This record gives sequence, structure tokens and C-alpha cells, in this order.
Amino acid sequence: MEQQNHVPESDEIDLVELLQKVWRGRTISIKMSLAFALLGIIVALSSPSVYTTSTTFITKGQASGGGSNLSGLASIAGISLGGLNGSSSEFPTSMYPMLLNSIPFQEKLMETKVSVNGSHMMMKEYLLNQMSFADSNSSNFLNIVSVLKRYTIGLPALLKGKIFEKMNALPTYDEAPTIKRLSLADEQLSAYIRELITISIDPNEGFITLSAEDKDPQIAAILTLNAQNLLQQEVINFKIKNAQELLTFTEILYTEKKVAFEALQDALASFRDQHQNITSGLFDNKLSRLESELAIASAVTGELATQVEQARIQVRKDTPIFTIIDPVVIPNQRTSPKRTMIVLGFTFFGFFLGLGYVLIKEPIIKIKKQILEANKSAY
Repeated sequence: MEQQNHVPESDEIDLVELLQKVWRGRTISIKMSLAFALLGIIVALSSPSVYTTSTTFITKGQASGGGSNLSGLASIAGISLGGLNGSSSEFPTSMYPMLLNSIPFQEKLMETKVSVNGSHMMMKEYLLNQMSFADSNSSNFLNIVSVLKRYTIGLPALLKGKIFEKMNALPTYDEAPTIKRLSLADEQLSAYIRELITISIDPNEGFITLSAEDKDPQIAAILTLNAQNLLQQEVINFKIKNAQELLTFTEILYTEKKVAFEALQDALASFRDQHQNITSGLFDNKLSRLESELAIASAVTGELATQVEQARIQVRKDTPIFTIIDPVVIPNQRTSPKRTMIVLGFTFFGFFLGLGYVLIKEPIIKIKKQILEANKSAY
């Protein structure tokens, strides 16, 4: 019966001791949380403000079946669109992020201009200045920590990067290489751009949201607008590439045949003027040949003119339409840093760090004493 009434109370005793340790060490936890709260205030105030600008648009392209009305209208004018229906190249929205992060797109974006403090400069020059400023601003607390980390813990990686840069220095060629090679600075700039500009796509509705961030709200808006215009133009160029090439080819051919047709018209008129009062079989044969050549040239020129109009219609048909749902605006409110959240995060981290110190302090002392006693008994 005594064994049945005996209930182990180890868990309850451990919980009480745990709460007692927490209560006795509350002063350390409070001091630690206050110290980290002060550190959080310093970090929050020293963190630069970042503004984010976004725009949302949707692509509207003519469906392949929607050309029936256009074909019927064109057939009245003697133009057949049957040969070009469905010839447009598709550019899925899922490829927009790949296009945005591609090196050619970023190079074109870097060639756009921005206005900073009344002076105009290339976007590439501005971003390089931003990168160098972020690396060299030692007055900022975060940058001091970054520099210390870079030249202590990150020193092996830094030396490795310098060695890699020397080993992979751009070689000299007698002739220009056919494959483009980026410098280390260009690669870093490309990675920096990927962090600044983001794109998201709604797979169900097809909405495309493009956003960019910068410490200057006006620069963030300019960067977003330039990226939007360039992205839309690249998509348009891809979509109408085939139709545009066909249009260019038919226009050149039509111009050549039109010149030849007009030359034949002048030759026929000159031949008639020179032989107005002559009636002979030879004259009739030459006149018939000239009229036949003129008729063929007229038919070819007319057909090419039809094909030119047909190609122009196809170019307009393949050109996608972008509907801007949410235009670019210059923001007034910063998106980061969230200073309140930073201070609260540091405060809670300091509190739990102090709490952990209180809980593990006594076990560590006991383990240390046991190790010392074991070493003494060994001797």
C-alpha cells in the first residue's frame, strides 16, 4: 500500500526550481533586455530608410480565333490573312522573371538616365556609387560591423575572392572574343540589381507586379518605370519579330518590283511615242511583248502590295497590349526599416538570452566543479 501511495514528484519539483531560478535571475534578464533594447535603438536609427515603388499591369494579346472578323474585313479589300493566322510567337508570362534577370536586359536598363540632385547620370553610375557608399560608410554602425566581419571571419573568403579575380582576369585577345565575359564588378552589380528589382506574377489572373526599392523614393520610381517600359518593349519585340521580318522583306521586294514596273511603263510609253505612225508586224510583236511584261509586272507589284498590307496588319495583330492597372507613383512612406519591430526584436532577444544564461549558469558551474574534482582525484 505504501508503494501505491508513493507518487514521484520529480517533475513538479523541477518545475518549481526552474521558476525559482527564473525569478532569482530576473534582474539579469531585465538588464540584458534593456542593453539589447538600447542596441536595437542604435541599429534602428542607423539603418537607412528604404522606399519601395511598384506597378501592376496585365498583357492583353489578340487571340488566334479573334482574327476571323479581321480576315472577313480584309477579304472585302482583296486581302487574305489565312497564311499568317496563328504565326505569332508566344512569350509566356512565366518567362518575364528570366527576361528581367538576363544580362542583356540589365545592360539596357543600366543605360537609362536618372536625375540625382539636379544632375543627370547613367543608372549604372548611380548604382555603382550606391554600392561603393554602402561599403565605405564607416560612420554607420551596421557598416562598422560589416567591415569587422569582413576582415575577421570573412577574411579567408575575401582573400579567396582576390585570388579568384587575379586567376580569372580577362585575357587579351588579338581578335574580339565571341562570348561575352563579365568582370567581377559587373557580376556584383548584376546581383545588386536582382535585389533591387523584383517581379511577381499571378498565375490565375495574369497580373504582373514589378517593384523596385532604393533609399531615394524618386529613384525607386524611376527605376520601376524604366524597368516596366523596357520589359514591355522587349516582349513586344519578341512577339512581332517574325511578322516584322516578313514585313521588312516584302516592303523591300515591293519597292524593287515597283521601280521595275514604273520603268516598264516608261519604256512602253516611249516605244509608242517613237512609233506612232508605224504599222508593221515587228512593231506589233514588240508592243505585245512590252504590254505582256507590263501586265506581269503589274500583277506582281499588285500582289506584293497586298502582301505588304497583309504583313502590316499581322504586325499590329501580334503587338501585345499592356494595360496598366496600378501606375508608378513616388512613395512618401518608407517600407523599411521597421524600427519598432527592430527594437522589440532586440529586446526580446536580450531577455531570452539573459534567461538562458540564468538557467545554464548553475549547471555549468556544477559541471566545472565536477571536472576539477575529477582532475584532483586523478592526481
